[in-house]
Amino acid sequence: MATDLTERVQEIAEVRGTPESEILEQALERGVEDLWTDLVLSRYVNDEIDRETAIELVGRDQVKRAERELQAVEDDVRWGLNA
Repeated sequence: MATDLTERVQEIAEVRGTPESEILEQALERGVEDLWTDLVLSRYVNDEIDRETAIELVGRDQVKRAERELQAVEDDVRWGLNA
C-alpha cells in the first residue's frame, strides 16, 4: 500500500511538473477539508448544530446534499418497514 501511494505521488508530481512535497500538501489539505465537511454535516444531521451554522461552515450546497441523502435513507427505511 505504501509503495502504491509513493508511486502515485511520484507520478502525479511528474505529470504536473510539481514537487512531491507540494502534492502531499495538497492531498493533506483536501483530506482535512473532506474530514471537516463530514464532521460538520454529521453534527448537523444529529441536531448538534443548526442549519445556518452548518451552511456557514461548509456551504449551502453541501447541506442540501446531506439533507437529500438523509431523506433518501429515511424513505428507504420507511419503505422497508412497510413492505
